[in-house]
This record gives sequence, structure tokens and C-alpha cells, in this order.
Amino acid sequence: MMISNSIKQWFIQFNLFCIFILQTIISCEKLNARISLKVQGMGFHRDLIYEVHVDQFIEECYVAIYLQLPPALYANINELTHLRRFNISTICVHEKADIELFAEKARIQNVIICSSLTHVGCALKLPIHQRYQYANDSNKYINITLPNPILLLGCKKKIESYRVSKLDLCSPCVTIVPKWREIPYVMDKKDLWTIPVGDTTMLYLVTYITFLLTILCTLYLIQTIWKSIPKQHLKHE
Repeated sequence: MMISNSIKQWFIQFNLFCIFILQTIISCEKLNARISLKVQGMGFHRDLIYEVHVDQFIEECYVAIYLQLPPALYANINELTHLRRFNISTICVHEKADIELFAEKARIQNVIICSSLTHVGCALKLPIHQRYQYANDSNKYINITLPNPILLLGCKKKIESYRVSKLDLCSPCVTIVPKWREIPYVMDKKDLWTIPVGDTTMLYLVTYITFLLTILCTLYLIQTIWKSIPKQHLKHE
């Protein structure tokens, strides 16, 4: 009888343990995600807005995107700190970008944007800036294509079917959840930018015109100053 009671107790404890484990695991075998990109602004200063959508809402979860900006673009760390301080966007980078460098001398910049998943979707905003390009004699325009980001999902509970990401994330995104998992997704479209570049074949023409205009303006100023001198002052001299 005592053995039977012990077996019952062990069986109850085992069931409770299994229930606890199952409660801490989220089954997401068919989690469908989609990302769309919108670009706001014109010229050298624009905002990237990534809209992330998932087919089901998961409580206590966060989303993040790991984006590698090409050398022609950069994110200003001071601007990102300002956005994080006022709870506008949570964005971090590993190292500060040299904003004075031309695109040809710059490197890829890794940017991480993270946010809580309050609904089945969320919008992640990133302000970016374009770098200047060296003039050349072959291309008057250069196309910039943003690479697809890596979508990460982090939850307080465990998520099955998705491997833990080995990406090197930065603070504060890395401290929000203990583990981030990479989630496959569908990208609606890619955004292509066409920016003008200086033409070196026009260098001599621009130089000659600038030199000629400088001489003409100088002669005009001398003539104006000479006419403005009173005639009596000239006779006295």
C-alpha cells in the first residue's frame, strides 16, 4: 500500500513537472513573418521604417532586426542615443561611425533595432545618412541597395523549431531577453536609391569658368571702388 502511494505521488510530481516545462515552451512550428520597408525623406538624410508582421501574437516577446548598412550609408550614434533617451526607438551600434569619411573609405556598419511585440506587428524606425562619393569619369549615378536584415525573436519562454542566434548584439538589445532566435521571413520589396556622383571629365571646364569669373568679379569690384572715391579727394592727392 505504501509503495502504491509512493508511486502515485511520484506520478503526480512528474505530471506537474511536465506541465511546468510545457508552459515554458512555445511551439511555433509555422510562424510566418513578413517585413516591409518604407523610406521617408529625400536627399542625404532619410528614415528607414521596417514594418514587421507575424501571423500570431506571442506574449512577452520582442523583435529585433540586425541590419548591415553599406559603406555609402551610416547611422549617427549621437542621434540614436537621443532617440533611445526619449523612448522613440531602441537602436544600438557596436562602434561609432566616422561621419567625415567618404563612402570609398568607410566600412559596413552593423545596426540593431529592437522593440516589444505588443501586437502581431510593430514598426522599427532608423534614421540614416548618405556619405559623399569621390567623383569619377565613368559613373554619373550610383545605385545603393539595402541588404535584407536578419529578423530576431526573443521571448521570456522558450521557442521551439528556431535556432539560437550567434550574432553579436549590442546593449541594450542584448540584455532584453536571454536568447534571440533567427526567424525566416518574406521581404515585400527591396528599395533602390540612385544618387548623383561628381563627374571628373568636367573638372577642367569648371576650373576655367571659375577662374574667369573670379577675374571678372575682381575687375568689377576694383572699378566700383574706383568710382566710389570722391573726385576732390583725387585732385588733392
